[in-house]
Amino acid sequence: MDFAEVDRILEQSPPDALNRAVSTVFRRLLANILLEPENPKYHVVREENKFIRDTLKPLSSNVIEALFTGIGFKRTQNANSEVIYVFTGSSENIKEADCFLSHLEDRIEKGQGKEAEMHFVSPEAKRNKEREERRQQILQQIHRDAEKRQGETTGSEPPTPISAFYPDDYTLVENLIEKSRQTLLNTGRVRNFLFEGRHFTLRRMVHGRVYICKEGCGTDFLEAHWHLFTGKNLMYSYVAHLSPDASTMMHLGVEHGYQYNSLPGTKNFRRTVHFSAKRINEANGSLEYIEHPDRPSETCIYCGKPFSELFL
Repeated sequence: MDFAEVDRILEQSPPDALNRAVSTVFRRLLANILLEPENPKYHVVREENKFIRDTLKPLSSNVIEALFTGIGFKRTQNANSEVIYVFTGSSENIKEADCFLSHLEDRIEKGQGKEAEMHFVSPEAKRNKEREERRQQILQQIHRDAEKRQGETTGSEPPTPISAFYPDDYTLVENLIEKSRQTLLNTGRVRNFLFEGRHFTLRRMVHGRVYICKEGCGTDFLEAHWHLFTGKNLMYSYVAHLSPDASTMMHLGVEHGYQYNSLPGTKNFRRTVHFSAKRINEANGSLEYIEHPDRPSETCIYCGKPFSELFL
């Protein structure tokens, strides 16, 4: 990957327009080839394709060509003298192309993160946010308690408590696991988080959920969860809500970052530190929420599994 080329692209492009182009055009082109590498219709792109033309309009021609080149497409002409981009890479080049786009996305995200951190959040606004989150948690608990009471019998034996990880919520949607993965892989930036993800699980949110969303997804919706390991001792935890039939991703949850500290003599040595919590708008890539807890943690916030198992 040519880092100098990435720098030139960033210098010559409006961040929002570039981010939109990467997530809605180039990620999609790469995902199509990854999912159906032998399908020739995904190997040729017309320059005059209306959606592509409109999306890339804010970018210069040099940047557009550099982006196509970065994912393995070459600019040429067909028999009708129409300008087209043809995929000339191979399956081995796809991962390199993915790294190219990931590096671009990371650089854009870091720039947005710095801008977001410059905005002061008043103590009152922070308290209001915490109160709203707590209110949502209480409402969710009330909902679970109501479901539990509804299922109680009149016998003398106490009812069996319903776990947030109710087994049937998982087993009843096993047939939708692959479909949900394909849906997520075809959804813009999400593919970047899932491509090499591990421990993928899917459940219907009948008996609860691990992420209380502001979008108000119902109990018949699906909740997917997975981990992504990047670099040494680094793990990111993700959750996403999907439509009941797994055909559409509704939204991503907060991304939580963890790192095992193996450096002797430093704070939290031999402990896993929860170093970040952020939510990104998957539609346009903007940073909606970010925190840096910087505190030791024993388990994943979503699945509750200990890091001693997850890092194996």
